[in-house]
Amino acid sequence: MRLALSLVFACLASAAYPLTTKLYPELALRGGEATPVPDTGITLLLTDITDGRCPPEADCTWEGMIRAEITVTTPDTPPQTIILCNLCEDGTSIVTAAGQTLALIGLTPSTEELARLGRAPRLTDYTLTVSYAPAGP
Repeated sequence: MRLALSLVFACLASAAYPLTTKLYPELALRGGEATPVPDTGITLLLTDITDGRCPPEADCTWEGMIRAEITVTTPDTPPQTIILCNLCEDGTSIVTAAGQTLALIGLTPSTEELARLGRAPRLTDYTLTVSYAPAGP
């Protein structure tokens, strides 16, 4: 009985703290614009996007790659460049910097919307959505 209760509490505890970024606030980082992280003194600057998402009107079997370079600045430390990426070797979808954990949520506009521009996309065309939370101990 004691083991059964322990298992129930373990399941309840894991259900109360799912591994999802939906629990955390999100920020929209526009290409080339500095965005403050509320109540932290941290500023995020989206400096580069590699957009390898599925082209418009293509039938893709995978989501495609999103790679974002972000400069993280604080009042007390030199700027730090981080890479958030869903499918690449030089970055991950969750990074800790300046005491915050940042997670890649999504990228807009869609590839269909970018194709309608009639030109190659510019950094300023993109908005990267990230979630943030204080880094754990």
